[in-house]
Parts: sequence; structure tokens; C-alpha cells
Amino acid sequence: MKKLPQDVVILLLLKLPLKSLLRFKSMAKIWYTLILSDTFFKLHLKRTTTKKDEFILFIRTLREDDPYKFTSIASFFSGDDKNNLITLFPDVDVTHLTSTSCTIFNELIGPCHGLITLTDSDIIILLNPGTRKYVVIPESPFECPKGYYRYIEAVAFGFDSIINDYKIIKLSDVYWDPPTDDRGPRGSRVEIYNLSIDSWREHNIEFSSIYFTHCSETYYKEAVHWFTIQDDLVILCFDISSEIFRTMELPSVCTDLNGPCYGLAVLNDSLVLMSYPDSMCSIGHTENLLNIWMMKEYGESESWIKIRTISPLPIPIESALIIWKDHLLLLQTQTGYLISYDLNSDEVKEFNLNGHHESLRAIKYTECLTTIPTLSEHSKQVNNY
Repeated sequence: MKKLPQDVVILLLLKLPLKSLLRFKSMAKIWYTLILSDTFFKLHLKRTTTKKDEFILFIRTLREDDPYKFTSIASFFSGDDKNNLITLFPDVDVTHLTSTSCTIFNELIGPCHGLITLTDSDIIILLNPGTRKYVVIPESPFECPKGYYRYIEAVAFGFDSIINDYKIIKLSDVYWDPPTDDRGPRGSRVEIYNLSIDSWREHNIEFSSIYFTHCSETYYKEAVHWFTIQDDLVILCFDISSEIFRTMELPSVCTDLNGPCYGLAVLNDSLVLMSYPDSMCSIGHTENLLNIWMMKEYGESESWIKIRTISPLPIPIESALIIWKDHLLLLQTQTGYLISYDLNSDEVKEFNLNGHHESLRAIKYTECLTTIPTLSEHSKQVNNY
């Protein structure tokens, strides 16, 4: 290394997989200092990657012998040239994320600079699947006033490029808790966690209720996207930096709440909308097809165009998950198995990966050196898995 200019050494290191960088980092102090430097981190973050560099994290819930007890499993995969799943390392038991009653609400959020959050709304875990580091985020200290209760609508995660910090956002509905079935008027609460200072704060802003559909939350262009109802179904966005909500209209034919389900994804660096049959409805009430719409100009509702229709669907599906490598649509079947639909060749492939009904979640990510900082002495610390 001493015989080569540092810029040449850096260019060589940037071509190495993350696993090799981590091994070099532990070999000598000079490597450790260089690889963990801000300069190298920024270059590594902006390095050119291809779709072959995309990995997948799945989380699924398995029912144990006790019908009221579940175990959540995280599985990590890469893909080969034939679109098969290649195991990166053994499954990880994330039982501390398991909810005994609401397993279908386990969510994967991100990725953001290689970081992902796993949450069942109550417990939030921040992890870097590339470095295999994670931390349990401390609970928000804010409680409801006496006589009220809250329902957590959503949890979001993203990066604020203005202050150079990661944020976790928790959206809640707050209701008066009367002695009758009438729960009274709805209030809203937004709580924001800043990773750099390990602190929660309340944000005084109203938002409309989230219209929950499986795997609909998407992080894109430093904003988090969900669905909400404002006369019609629309996309609700929360900008991580400005901390402001805004909405975007859907295609005019995609506002029917009594027919298909809807999901969001990213394809060719554009936001896409997917509509597919509601598994709770009979085929007579919803067509057995899946439509994909692309927003050509982000934020411009008039720029939606339909780019693909899959009809009929080869297998009854529960939900659309993600689009991997810009051509593999990953779907969860009604029996809890994972299948892929190749948007280029129309090939359908079923994988030996399944979970409890409706529990399968997926997220694609690119490995990154992003460090999870050590939190305050009173918080839980960074761990390996």
C-alpha cells in the first residue's frame, strides 16, 4: 500500500465486495483508518453498482406448536444468472420482533444507505444487513393523556440530507377512551427519532389516516409513501427533511376501494403503482389480473402511464412484494409461498420459502459500509447477529 498513491488504493478498494472490505479493516490499523474514513465512506456510498449487486432480505412469521405463539425469521439472499435465490448466511431468529397477535403487521422499511428497519410497530430494530450489525431503538417516552388510547398507524425511516441524520417516524391515531363503544373523535400524533442524538420528539402536525395494504410503504426520493383516503384513494407522502405531509393523485381508474388492492414499488428508478385482486373478494368482484403503472415525472399526477398488465395471474396471490433487478416481480401467494414473475420472459418460479398467512415481507438492498452509531449509555447498544 505504501508504494501506491492513496487515490489508486481507494479505487482498488471500491471494487471489492463489502465482505472483503470488512476483512481488510480488521487486518491492520492503516486499513481500518482508511476504510472507516468519511472520504472513503462517501465514495463507497456513491460507487457505481448494478442490479447484480442487489440483495434481498425477507422476514416471515412461522407458527409454533402453541397456536398463539409465533417466531419471526429473517432470511438473506443474493441471486444468480438464472434468478435463483442464493443464501448469503443462515436464517436469523428475530423473536424479539414477534407479536403474538398482529404478526401481519411486521414490516421492513427502507433501504437507506444500506440501513433497514424492522418493526412490529411497538419494537423498532435498525440494522445493516451487510455488516450484520443492529440496534434496538429506544421506545418513545411520550404517553397518551389519561382517558385516551392510541393506535399506531405506521412507522417510517429515512435520511435527512439537510442535517445529515437518519430519522424514524411513528404515526399514531389518538382516541378518547369512553366507557361505551363510541371511541370519540380522532386526533393524530407524530413522533420523530433522530439517530445522531438518540432522542425522540413530538412533531405538531396533522395527517389523514393511513389506508393499510400489505407492502405498500415505500421509501423513495427522501420521502416515505403510503395510501390514504381523501374523497378518493391517494398517495400520502412524508418528506424526511422538511417533515411535511403532501399527497399525490393516482391514475383516475385506480381509486376504487371496493375492488383491487394496491401496492407501491420502485422500477427503473421510478415510482410504480401495482393493482391486483383482493384475496378477500371473489373473482367476480375483482378481475384476475395485475396492472403496473409508472409515474414518469415524480410528483406529477398527470404523468402516470400503464406499462404492464399480467392477465390472468398464474397463481392466486395475497400481495405484491417488490420488483427485484428491475424485472422480477416477487409475489406472496395465498398459501404463504414466494413466487417470482419475470416481466421480460413471463416465466413464473416458485421458491421454497414460506411463512404464516400474510406474513411474508421483502426488501431489496445494496451492501454499504454505513455505521450504526453507539447510542447513549442508557440505551441498548449495537450488536451482531
